[in-house]
Amino acid sequence: MLTISASISIAIIMVLCLHIGMATFIPGAARAERSKPDSESPLLPDPHLGYGINVRREENIESLFAPLQLEWVKLWEEYEGEAPAERLPYQVLFALDLRDGLPPDMDAWAIYVEEIARAGRGRVEAYEIGNEPNVERFWGGKPPNPAEYTQVLQVAYERIKALDPAAIVVSAGLAPVGRIQGDCNGWKGNNCGAMDEQEYTHQMLLLGAGDYMDAFGYHPYGFAYEPETDPHAVSNNFAFRGVEIIRDILVQHDLAHKPIWATEFNWLRDWREDGVTMPERCRQTYEDHFAWMAVTEIEQANYLTRAYRYADENWPWMDAMFVWNLDWHDYHPWDCEAAHHFSIRKPDGTTMGTPALVYDAVASMDKRVGYFGPQLALDPSALTLEANVYEPGLITTTLIPWNARYRLLTWTASAATSAAITPTLAITSGRQGNPLTITVNSTGYGVGVYTGVITVTAVATDVLDSPQTVPITLNVRGAQLEVIPPSIDIYAALNEAGVYTAIVVPSNTGYGVFTWTASVASGFHMTGTLGTLGAQVAPTLVVTTGLQGQPLPVAIDTTGYSTGTFAGAITVTSTAADVLNAPQRVPVFLHIAPKRYRIFLPITLRAQP
Repeated sequence: MLTISASISIAIIMVLCLHIGMATFIPGAARAERSKPDSESPLLPDPHLGYGINVRREENIESLFAPLQLEWVKLWEEYEGEAPAERLPYQVLFALDLRDGLPPDMDAWAIYVEEIARAGRGRVEAYEIGNEPNVERFWGGKPPNPAEYTQVLQVAYERIKALDPAAIVVSAGLAPVGRIQGDCNGWKGNNCGAMDEQEYTHQMLLLGAGDYMDAFGYHPYGFAYEPETDPHAVSNNFAFRGVEIIRDILVQHDLAHKPIWATEFNWLRDWREDGVTMPERCRQTYEDHFAWMAVTEIEQANYLTRAYRYADENWPWMDAMFVWNLDWHDYHPWDCEAAHHFSIRKPDGTTMGTPALVYDAVASMDKRVGYFGPQLALDPSALTLEANVYEPGLITTTLIPWNARYRLLTWTASAATSAAITPTLAITSGRQGNPLTITVNSTGYGVGVYTGVITVTAVATDVLDSPQTVPITLNVRGAQLEVIPPSIDIYAALNEAGVYTAIVVPSNTGYGVFTWTASVASGFHMTGTLGTLGAQVAPTLVVTTGLQGQPLPVAIDTTGYSTGTFAGAITVTSTAADVLNAPQRVPVFLHIAPKRYRIFLPITLRAQP
């Protein structure tokens, strides 16, 4: 959160820290604004959003949070000190406190994270590792440093997963601070007070942060603009849809499979609509740095609900979204906190506050709730094995059952025994990411294609896309004839009649060794670009038999031919009966031009001095 008395030099950064989040709401029109049911919107992606809000005091969950009909609540170590003491009837995102920046004793901090994860097991679904580390205020007052943050993220991820493998780890939501110029400690886009969120993202991912998070955290505040605003149309990309640029960066780093969590978002409500008096010491700074982004109470409600709808309809890669905020309306009432007016409750001197229009808008909007459990996926989805009929034996491959969503997935596997092939499974159960080694014995199979099936099933019954069958194809191959090139074109001139020769090579693209024979085809018709043609030219074969790979010269005497194109063919086959793709017909085309022109260019030779 940002106070109005904060340094003017980082005014834009303060905007972010204040937490912004809105939805446009018109009294009496909320139902018309809401998204259509699936049956009315066949082009909508599957439900994928998590609907949540930032909560400062756990005691407000029953009284203020529950009426909103949200399923996610974000709690803060900064305010709660520890994870919930008991299981809440909601899904919990718990934000770890990194306001002091890089821990001076990383080993001690790692043990502390383990304690949090141990206490949160069964009570906390997800952990956010820090908050806006690209702003010095939330990085110990030190210049933002993506390398330091990535180090912290790695430690937190590894320790949390070791204690609670089902927990979701989200990287710290980055603040949208804009296109900062300059360089600080070797980091470009960094003025030592804040670092360009796009550059920070890029550097994090270059440093391997993608390996230590289940989702990428970001704060897509709306600033002064409607939620549908193109971020490229406004200064600094300060728009709700600015998160699309972050998504593009993830894709560029081959992390398209990583979802984004909007761990804070909102629009700033004009403080004058809250019926409060702002201290004179705060007013000028507020007007200088925050008034430009303030919206009306109606706009805030309307924009926020539209933002949810836009994300639902257009961003299948966006998962949980947390409004900023529920109950900061009475936080430090003596301070100049813009967070008071990001709250969906208005300050009125009480801890409960008064509901702003956005409160009722969030409660009444349609919510297409996404699934945050496991989803079975298989890599690859089908298996194809190649076998040499002349050298039968064991063929081994690997299948990886993995989890395309969240939490923990364990699986079992079995092979169908009634199919043409029955694979042998090295293991029959495992955890997501554990490779499943599969072996097929090709002994006794002749040339042909044989199939089998493996079934992989999640142990839990609430796993999406379970069970799945994996088809296995065994291609038993022997020799395979391929004539290269597959057709012959000979070009000649009417004024230079004679014997012209081309070469084809009967090759083996399979296994073993074969010999071939060749003959001139007769009594056939070809249909192609020249129409339907009978045999018009009879090639001469220099040899009629050979070993695979041995060239076959094909000659044509052009004497007596007029201008035009004439067709013929040769047939190449194998002396063995089990060679695939045998016999093959090779078209032969003779192209006769009226004349062949030769151009002689003069060449001057000069002796070297």
